Amino acid sequence: MNDKLKVSAIMLNYNSKYFPKMCVEAFYRGKMNFDFEFIAVDNNSNDPISLGYLDKAEKEGLIKLIRSPKNIGFGGGNNLGAKEAKAKYVLILNPDIFVNEDSIQKMVDYMDGHKDVGILGPKLVYPDGVVQDSCRRNMSFIDLIIKRTFLSKLPWFKKRVDRYTMEDFKHNKVKEVDLLVGACFIIPRDVYEKVGGFDERYFLFMEDFDLCREIAKLGKKVVYFPHTEVTHNHKRLSGGNLFGLLKKKVFWIHVSSAIKYFLKWR
Repeated sequence: MNDKLKVSAIMLNYNSKYFPKMCVEAFYRGKMNFDFEFIAVDNNSNDPISLGYLDKAEKEGLIKLIRSPKNIGFGGGNNLGAKEAKAKYVLILNPDIFVNEDSIQKMVDYMDGHKDVGILGPKLVYPDGVVQDSCRRNMSFIDLIIKRTFLSKLPWFKKRVDRYTMEDFKHNKVKEVDLLVGACFIIPRDVYEKVGGFDERYFLFMEDFDLCREIAKLGKKVVYFPHTEVTHNHKRLSGGNLFGLLKKKVFWIHVSSAIKYFLKWR
């Protein structure tokens, strides 16, 4: 057994085009004083750009590639990768996440020094420098609906959403929180295994919040860690015309996951 193997990075790809290449390259620019492995899971993509890169990276020994015969969702895909993980920590990375040189080392150092932490998320920053509201308070179903519609722009509703998204928090200090957005976080592998990983009943959305609550049930802390940041090349979904949203498949997937979440945690 390699005692220096500290991190099993897991990146889930689904038609992500150029992002997997940039994600892997950013990871390998990191300065880390421990061994790691990089596991890429492809969720039955059909775009030649990401598939071509993943095949090449596997041949070069940069990644271990797992190919799912069908799209099994965000939680299912990451769980598939985690089954192959051998390191002390599991690092979940969306393909549109670009870590800085010190990101992984700082997260691991903090986890090594704080055994009571069950999941740690860095500061997420959009490419334009805006800080993403990646730590949240527990919320209601109505809060989610408000955040995804024009209602979030009305004063009373905006105040309610701002509380849920922790707009009163300056995002500049380490803080124990209720929930973390799942684009990038690190978890001790034994904790991940104890909670059974992501709940695969969620195809997409809410599985990250669900995981945080399962970890908190174990008596472990959910921690926002802004002492390092990563770039999240993500299109913001909030707001918009209600009738336009009703026509979008992704909106209804989110609603379906939210219903499952609130039935489970009511």
